[in-house]
Amino acid sequence: MWRAVLRNKFSIFCFSVIMVLGASARYINGSIYSEAELLKLFSSLQTSGLYLGSAIATSSGTTLALMLTMVGLVRRLEHDFDADIYRTVALIGLVSTICLVVSIVLLMILTLPIGEFDGVPENWYRWLYNITFGLIVLVSALSVSIVTMLLSTVLNVIRKITPTEKT
Repeated sequence: MWRAVLRNKFSIFCFSVIMVLGASARYINGSIYSEAELLKLFSSLQTSGLYLGSAIATSSGTTLALMLTMVGLVRRLEHDFDADIYRTVALIGLVSTICLVVSIVLLMILTLPIGEFDGVPENWYRWLYNITFGLIVLVSALSVSIVTMLLSTVLNVIRKITPTEKT
């Protein structure tokens, strides 16, 4: 499995770029907010995060089903495929499962009621905002890495089954 991870350097690079962009966006947003400002920020994050989280959860589930179909199709082809393609498909399945689980956790967090409640710990809203923002960045980065691994795998399969001219 680790061989497949190391083989997908472009996916690792894309994952890292999205994570750095997310961390930069969080830094640019600033880290000093009053509780009232954090409530406003979380409210806007909550609205967009619900759409993003549900879309990514759906795409991750669909990707898992498609990987199962792809394995069946690849096995029926008359071409021999190396173990790396199967390892990459397994890696895509694993990353899709992780992405699905993180998306569901994100959706559960986004359904928490927010407001100015009595008895809430002092840093509650700051933690809630940071965790939610981090999960949104993580599912976005995982999604980008899944798509880039899919592209690599599809291109490898096409390269294997494309007839070449014989001269």
